[in-house]
Amino acid sequence: MAARARISAVLLAAGRSTRFGGDQPKQLYPWEGEPLVRRTARAALAAGFDELLVVVGHRSREVEAALAGMAVKVVANPRFAEGKASSVAAGLAAVSPRSAAAVFLPCDQPWLDTELLLGLAEAYRLTSAGSTGGGIVVPSFEGRRGAPVLFDRRFFAELSRLQGEEGGRDLLSRHPEQLVELELESEAPLLDLDAAEDENRLRRERQPPSGA
Repeated sequence: MAARARISAVLLAAGRSTRFGGDQPKQLYPWEGEPLVRRTARAALAAGFDELLVVVGHRSREVEAALAGMAVKVVANPRFAEGKASSVAAGLAAVSPRSAAAVFLPCDQPWLDTELLLGLAEAYRLTSAGSTGGGIVVPSFEGRRGAPVLFDRRFFAELSRLQGEEGGRDLLSRHPEQLVELELESEAPLLDLDAAEDENRLRRERQPPSGA
């Protein structure tokens, strides 16, 4: 039996969240009693990834404090002000060489849950045995793709060359033949906070999935 493919999770929590408003970055925004970064890390840990890396930058000490007691590896990104791409590169540089793939997690999707993350990992392991196809797994709901996105190691070099605010989803249009879409039953896990006032909108639009 072939060895189980190892998958790393990279939680991007370094940005300033300038569009969010106020002095509080999204990763520290409290949601149901805990900062979003901790809420997302908790879902990732429950999914059983082989490692969870958390990339920090802006207000890094507070972000690290929010993760106290969790089995995560903190990765410092001193270039976080250059944009999201610098955090992707910092996370990739710290990914275990034994990992076959990495999934990049945002920390602004309050309903992002373990079920979705397990689905991404399962879809990858089922479709990535060959040299083509199954290299990128993305969740979607009624045709709308979202995050997080999982990438096979063969895309790591290309991800590391992203610039500024480019993110992993910029690769989707470049490699359509590699895409596997994980169709969701609910839009809730894909909903994100762009501004603090979005909290009421999110709660009105969608109730959290059961078990979130």
